[in-house]
Amino acid sequence: MTQKISLIKKTMSRSITLLILLLICSSSTAQISIPGFYLERIDKLGDSTTLSLYTSIREQPKTGFNLLNPMLKGSLNTDYPRALNDGAVWVGRGFGLEAHGGFNGRIGKLSYTFFPVLFAAQNSGHFRGDDAPDFRYQFSNRIDWVQQYGEGVFMKIHPGQSEIRFNTGNFVAALSTQNYSLGPAVFNPIILSRQAGGFPHFRLGLEPTQIRIKNKIIGKIETNLIIGLLDESDYYDENHKNDARYINMLTVAFAPSFLPGLKLGFNKSLYKQTQFFENADLFSTFVILDDGVLNGDTLSPNDAFDQLASVTMDWKFEQVGLRVYAEFAKNDFTSSSKFRFTASEPEHTRAYTIGLEKEIKTKKGNKTLIGYEHTNLSRNQAFLWRATPSYYAHSVNRNGYTHNGQILGAGIGPGGNSDHLSIVTSYPKIDVGVLLQRIEYNRDYFVTNIADFARHDIEYSINGFFRKDYKSMKVLVESSLSYNYNKYFLSDRVNFYIGAGTLLKL
Repeated sequence: MTQKISLIKKTMSRSITLLILLLICSSSTAQISIPGFYLERIDKLGDSTTLSLYTSIREQPKTGFNLLNPMLKGSLNTDYPRALNDGAVWVGRGFGLEAHGGFNGRIGKLSYTFFPVLFAAQNSGHFRGDDAPDFRYQFSNRIDWVQQYGEGVFMKIHPGQSEIRFNTGNFVAALSTQNYSLGPAVFNPIILSRQAGGFPHFRLGLEPTQIRIKNKIIGKIETNLIIGLLDESDYYDENHKNDARYINMLTVAFAPSFLPGLKLGFNKSLYKQTQFFENADLFSTFVILDDGVLNGDTLSPNDAFDQLASVTMDWKFEQVGLRVYAEFAKNDFTSSSKFRFTASEPEHTRAYTIGLEKEIKTKKGNKTLIGYEHTNLSRNQAFLWRATPSYYAHSVNRNGYTHNGQILGAGIGPGGNSDHLSIVTSYPKIDVGVLLQRIEYNRDYFVTNIADFARHDIEYSINGFFRKDYKSMKVLVESSLSYNYNKYFLSDRVNFYIGAGTLLKL
């Protein structure tokens, strides 16, 4: 116990030292959206800079060398780990501390950002059943979804929101580890969210660009190709051949000029173990893979790859302050040679998110944003007669759709369902909000292995936050109270979370 306390003190000391060094060298500022932190929450109702891909580096660096606003945050979970969309940071049971800071700059068309995060978690206690496998997800061996990063203090440094970027006109080429969210969802984007830390990747992109036909503007288009590597956690298996996975994503979004406020998107993501990689895989997002032999191996491309795709709709009605949105996704979708199966059963391996946001303004300039979002990742009846994998899990890519043990998509996980109701009121330099959540975990496992109406694994939470903007800093206090019925199908658990942080304006 004494050793654990000593490690926590050393971690806090190092984090505070890092923050002080950043303050001493201050010169200028820029905005970074920090995953999971309300200080820099992305306003998707008011954002007009993108059609689909929401970056964490929100603006171009200024010429020269600039320090970025550092952030320090402490947190506490009393009974079990709980956090959503917090990027590389993992908040375990007990105390946690995270520090973000760095610099950026630009030389001509080349810019750079270095904004790493250092975090530590007390990570105390074992809160699952005695027969559960150590640390990893216990209801499927087809996904590397870490539930607890070992026992005792867990500490890590991650490159965070870092990038080297080349811009010319609307064209972007970048090497990066920054987090993105893809599509209109606020809490549970299905294909790409901020649940995991950013993975190392190369991005080729075309920022929103007008399309003209005979001098008539028909709309705007945005597209991105992302090629990267996913890594296995230290808690999955001892097979080093499957540690690394190759991933590529293609995103296309269109905003027609004849329907103001409407944005339509298509997203496709494929991943496979690097041991099966071949050069043709660089172009795999542009075709629907059909059956065939892969490098003499008995695996067909449809088996070697796991494929996810989604279509999105985001429609803003600015005059009345309303936004409605949806994402419909397919997991491991059918190849073109079997399109009749997709046509007859479009609900097979489907998932969806639907939501709305309504902004109410007062004469004094205050505004309240009311939002509701529902996500469904659980299997439907098709699994009774047709193989239907749970979301983000795969039979060949047994690490699943994860990076370092966290899911790239919706944080509610395989078979998860959720409802979110949020109310955020903004006054001059003050924001206060409340969020009500209902999350059903592991429904796919429940249906096939539990099937007892009294044993659903469901969590109800009430969350609140207060944010104040001062001349030299922003401060935040957030908390939640969660009651989880039959957590891991074992027993009821109650968790209280509180977090407090400050972002300093340099």
